[in-house]
Amino acid sequence: MGPRPEDLERDIAFAREQLRRDVDELVGRVRPQAVVARQKQQLTERAQGALASVGPLLRNGRDQVLSRPALLGVGAGLTVLTLVTVVWRVRTRR
Repeated sequence: MGPRPEDLERDIAFAREQLRRDVDELVGRVRPQAVVARQKQQLTERAQGALASVGPLLRNGRDQVLSRPALLGVGAGLTVLTLVTVVWRVRTRR
């Protein structure tokens, strides 16, 4: 004997509901807003990955740049001191 009509109706209703969900999901995925949202998410993930790989290099470079002003300050101070000394010696000769 084959399946009973009630079982067939139940299976058909289940298959229709499953098909409806699948179609709704597919329509949701191809909507322009959904496509844009996925592309935006992919770009965000790529940017975060790039930042994660470049971030330590940027921090290291920043630390080097921040340490150089101190050296530049010392150099500028020595330059000023040298100029003051030269000017003082020239004035004292007169």
